[in-house]
Amino acid sequence: MSGNWKLSEMKPCGLPEQVATGFAEAISGLVGTAYIPVLYCGEQLVHGTNYILICKQTLITAQPEDHLVKIILNQPLPSDHETTWKIILVDTIC
Repeated sequence: MSGNWKLSEMKPCGLPEQVATGFAEAISGLVGTAYIPVLYCGEQLVHGTNYILICKQTLITAQPEDHLVKIILNQPLPSDHETTWKIILVDTIC
């Protein structure tokens, strides 16, 4: 299609162990899309910890579409008695 980005071949990046575990947990219930982390950017201490990743997103449709997205994951504070990692933002870059 004219005007769409053709993304380069991207390989998964190495994530810190706890972030890799949280990422897998956060995306496990998603249907219709697949994510490959290609860049781990860092963390932010807030109410819990936010982690920012750049991922290749593939929309699983009749003709799969690839995008580059920014994902922010949140690991809740242990004191909140919440253990589930959450995706709090998926922002399309291209």
